[in-house]
Amino acid sequence: MIRAARYAYAALAWAFVAGILLQVFYAGLGIFEGPNFDLHVNFGWLLHLGPLPILVAAGLAGAGRTQILHAAALAVTFFIVPILAAIRADAPLAAAFHPVGALLGFWLATVAARGATHLIRSTDPEARTTIGEWALVAFIVVVILFLSFSGSPDA
Repeated sequence: MIRAARYAYAALAWAFVAGILLQVFYAGLGIFEGPNFDLHVNFGWLLHLGPLPILVAAGLAGAGRTQILHAAALAVTFFIVPILAAIRADAPLAAAFHPVGALLGFWLATVAARGATHLIRSTDPEARTTIGEWALVAFIVVVILFLSFSGSPDA
């Protein structure tokens, strides 16, 4: 079970890295193919929740505190990045951090994916996620899902 979770963790993490690169391509299309950022915006909202399965997979894989913290930071970062773009009319200075957050997220995603790849090669098949680590995973997943789906009914 742990071995399969480690492969799933690595696959999800590397797929997310590829998704970020695709997102940058969509931004380029929006700039150079005409002022149409629909693909970038819509795919960005999908990426917004993408780190949550990575975080859960890290817990299932017995990834350890450091890698779970990397996945948690990735989840929090990618929760915030599209929100920064969405507030551009009200807070343009804060919205200017949207690409900075995306760069930070790309770095975190790469760190998580590399850690997941190293975990596959690990010789410790009995690694277990602690209750505290599971509490962190559960807290972040619940809070992000709650905040993502509890929008105003008028919106």
